[in-house]
Amino acid sequence: MKINFLSSAKVTLMGAALLTGVLVGCSSDDDGGGMPNPPQGDQSFYNVVFGVSSEGNSGTYAQALENISEGSISFDGQGFEVPSVRTARIYGSPSGDFLYNLSYGGGMIYKYKVNGGSSYQQLAETNVQVAMGTAYPRWTVVSKDDALVHTVNTENQYDDNGEYTFTKSEAVFQRVGLDDMTLEENNVIELPTFEDNFHIWRTDNPTIKNGKAYYGVAMRQFNPATGENENPETYKATTMIVDYPSLDNVEFVQSENAQGSTYGYRTPVYHADEAGDIYHLSSKPSKLLKITNGDYDNAYTLDLAEALGMTEVGANGWFYVGNGIGYVPFYDATKGRDKEDAAWGVARIDIYNQTAVKLNLPENLWMWYYQSGVVGRDGKFYMAITPLGQQGNIYKFDPNSESPDAFEIGAELDNGADSFYLGVY
Repeated sequence: MKINFLSSAKVTLMGAALLTGVLVGCSSDDDGGGMPNPPQGDQSFYNVVFGVSSEGNSGTYAQALENISEGSISFDGQGFEVPSVRTARIYGSPSGDFLYNLSYGGGMIYKYKVNGGSSYQQLAETNVQVAMGTAYPRWTVVSKDDALVHTVNTENQYDDNGEYTFTKSEAVFQRVGLDDMTLEENNVIELPTFEDNFHIWRTDNPTIKNGKAYYGVAMRQFNPATGENENPETYKATTMIVDYPSLDNVEFVQSENAQGSTYGYRTPVYHADEAGDIYHLSSKPSKLLKITNGDYDNAYTLDLAEALGMTEVGANGWFYVGNGIGYVPFYDATKGRDKEDAAWGVARIDIYNQTAVKLNLPENLWMWYYQSGVVGRDGKFYMAITPLGQQGNIYKFDPNSESPDAFEIGAELDNGADSFYLGVY
């Protein structure tokens, strides 16, 4: 179902150039077309990223390695500390030669040249806090040239008698040029209130296709009796679509097959396949949904729990490798998603045949913060997998095999009692 709503109100950033940070000798970025997610194939470096403390305010460290198929990787006294107030939001370029970081809580975006080992050279930075109105926006690198930064502001509305009427939501969008971190289009769009007085309070993880940006959203309700927001995920799974790169002309499409949030958390959620269709996950119960020609294909759904033979499954997002194959970090929702539950695994999914296979990985996994995997030079899909408080490994999954054992074990990963790996970039 497609819903068109209010036209957008453009916001002109007077003196936007003043918001752009100091540049340090910056060469052009990777050649080629749009950025696949995950990046594919010809890396100079694999960037392995490590977090310390699972309480949100994590120290984040990166190392750049030419080979992660053997040996061992430790962050004891090694690694480049990526600046962030909370856990860094990181992306890598397809070549592995550049790393991009949003300092979540600091309102800064940085671009680094990867030199190898713990050596990362800052090339550019920009302050997006003024443009976004918050130091806590979210962002997604959507191509070799662009990133999209986004946040939602909400304000409860009351009538003349002081009675609550609805919650006003505004989405703020900013496009950032990755070459030298310039602030480009900026837009503020008033969002609608949905059925049962649900309002959008978060949006994230867009992908670009045919001049449109597809965003996941989360909704909630305000309870005037308690003065608190409530999060019953009983609303239809919803995608917000805006024109790209202008970031205007908002519309919404809703699925008849799933409920709840679609924005994910730190794992990518929305992907376009080779045919141009958009696939994304709903969060819990987690289902893969399909958008064709700008609207949901309600004849399609892949229920992860059903495909895996489980009762209920949740997931933050997934990685599309290509040719209909993807990998999903998921959790057993009957046990829980939190660290003390450690009920996570990884499944290989075939989006065309609508099948899923749980891979035979170690138990005691917690992947709530997991962000990235890459397709390596050998065509294998690389992830960093570590059980809680134990040493782990780089895993190289074979996309061409349906076997739950279709992986090779790569470099050993040193790990601590309250640390985790964000992924391979």
